[in-house]
Amino acid sequence: MPHIRFVNQYAGIIGGIERYMERTALLLRRNGFTVDCCYAEKTQDSERFLAAFDHTGTTDEAIRRNGNEYDLTVLHKVRDAGAVRALRKAGRMAVFIHDHEYYCPRRTYYYPVTRKNCSRAYSEFLCGCCAMLRRPAPDNTFRANFSGFASLWREIRACDEFIVLSGFMRDILVRQGIPAEKITQIPPAITIPPTTSSAETDGVPHILAIGQLIRGKGVDQLLTAMHEVRTPCVLDIVGTGNDEAHLKQMAEPLGEKVVFHGYSPNPDDAFRGIRAVVLPWRWQEPFGLVGPEALAHGVPLAGFDVGAIREYLVDGQTGVLVPPGDTNALARAIDRLLNNPEGAHAMGLRGRELISTRFTDNALLHGWSNLVAGGAK
Repeated sequence: MPHIRFVNQYAGIIGGIERYMERTALLLRRNGFTVDCCYAEKTQDSERFLAAFDHTGTTDEAIRRNGNEYDLTVLHKVRDAGAVRALRKAGRMAVFIHDHEYYCPRRTYYYPVTRKNCSRAYSEFLCGCCAMLRRPAPDNTFRANFSGFASLWREIRACDEFIVLSGFMRDILVRQGIPAEKITQIPPAITIPPTTSSAETDGVPHILAIGQLIRGKGVDQLLTAMHEVRTPCVLDIVGTGNDEAHLKQMAEPLGEKVVFHGYSPNPDDAFRGIRAVVLPWRWQEPFGLVGPEALAHGVPLAGFDVGAIREYLVDGQTGVLVPPGDTNALARAIDRLLNNPEGAHAMGLRGRELISTRFTDNALLHGWSNLVAGGAK
């Protein structure tokens, strides 16, 4: 019986990636794996998250325990270089990388002034200087950006195996100097609901933005686009984050056209009665689970052409893709989906079919089984 241990910075449901880990643990356990979890700190919905695992404990306990008891330890977002070093030496370990925080001191991988996406490999000096321009935070110090971050990245790069969700992230890691043969891409398993999203019940088409309300997710860009959307509609925003107050202020001139719903422990409920889901990302989204989840419900997408979005948003087939940051084009894409409900529905059905064939339980199980049995392929 394969025995896997996840060692996470957080235990809880912060965003899509934590929901992915929860689902993955449950699926692996149902198929003969034993899956444990160790963590540094708890967040919202921690009890629900930890219930997905066989055994749980702290990161300190993971360091003290013999890693050879496990077929594989999977590291996720651990930020202590000493902990990474100790776990790497204790047994077989892979690093699960789904965002940019290990090789970008600002954790965003876009430039702070222009907000244009970055494409360079990590440089201790140049990236450290860039990090000084981030908004004030407790770790925004010379030592943290030039010493602590560099030490952590050196420890991560020394690991022998890496796991990613998308081809886009595989390419990013290769750009950062990780050999391609050390990287395993395992697609997530997306649950297909028995029925597609039902039509709106109030007679007004609804569109949805869902996720953390932080600058990189680009909801401010969507609010700018909403001023140019000509078709009557309501934008539902589901999520919380440190940009929420600013976004609510931006939305005031739009009145009842925008509704903030806060955090939802069951985001699947948000897709009901939705005409389209908008992905207005500013940063290079490493995968973006909300996109495939929307398509699984038969809801088409409109979004900026950044990150891994092309791996499921096929322009004109499962939604409408527009140039990064072009809010006028995004408004036109939204109008296109609102004005043609039959076409939007057909896109959603094609998306549902794509998800049901590519992001399956079998594909995830096959990927994890091969990784445990033979290392990165």
